[in-house]
Amino acid sequence: MRSLKLTAVLAALALGLSACGGEEGAGSPAAPAKGPEAAFLASMVPHHQSATEMAQVARTEAGSPFVRRLAGDITRTQTSEIAQMKRIHQRLFGTPLKPDDGRHMELGLSAAEAGMDHMDGAATIRGRKPFDRAFVDEMIPHHDGATKMARAVLTKTKDPELTRLAKGIIAAQRKEIREMSEFRARERGGPGHTSAGVHGVPSPRELA
Repeated sequence: MRSLKLTAVLAALALGLSACGGEEGAGSPAAPAKGPEAAFLASMVPHHQSATEMAQVARTEAGSPFVRRLAGDITRTQTSEIAQMKRIHQRLFGTPLKPDDGRHMELGLSAAEAGMDHMDGAATIRGRKPFDRAFVDEMIPHHDGATKMARAVLTKTKDPELTRLAKGIIAAQRKEIREMSEFRARERGGPGHTSAGVHGVPSPRELA
C-alpha cells in the first residue's frame, strides 16, 4: 500500500514538472534578439531579399547586357550574404534570425534612408518600359539604403565577421551604384539620383 502511495506521489510530481516545462520550454517562441547587430541582421535580410526579387525580374525583362549581368551579380552576391547573415545571427545570439523590415529604426535610420520604401521594387518595375531605366532608378536608392545600414552597424559592432560583411556590402553596392548611374547617364538620358552623391557616386565625405 505504501508503495502504491509513493508511486502516486512521484507521478504527480513528474506531471507538475512537465507542466512547468511546457510553459517555459523550447516550444515557446523566443523573443527577438536585441541590439544594433541584431537589428542590422534582421532588417538587412529582407532588404537583400527585395533586391534579389528585383534582380529576378530583370533577368527576364532587361534589354541590355549590362542590366542582365548586374541582375545576376546581385542575385549571387546577396543570396550568399543572406545565408551568411543567418549564420552570424545564430552564432551571436543562439537563435534563428527572424527577418523584420522595421528594425532599421533601431539603427537610427528612417525608412527612406534605409531604402525600405523600395521594398516592393519587383512589383514596381515588372512590365515597366523602358525597363532598364526603371530598374536602375529603383535599385540605386535601394543600394544606397543598404550602405547606410552597413555604415550604421560598423559604428556599433566589434564582431570581426560582421565588420567584414558590412564593409563588403558598402564596397560592392557603392561600385554598383556608380555603374548604374553611369549606365543611366550614357544610355537613358540622365543621371541616376541618390543621396550618396551626384550621379549616384558617393561624395568625398561619404567615402571617408
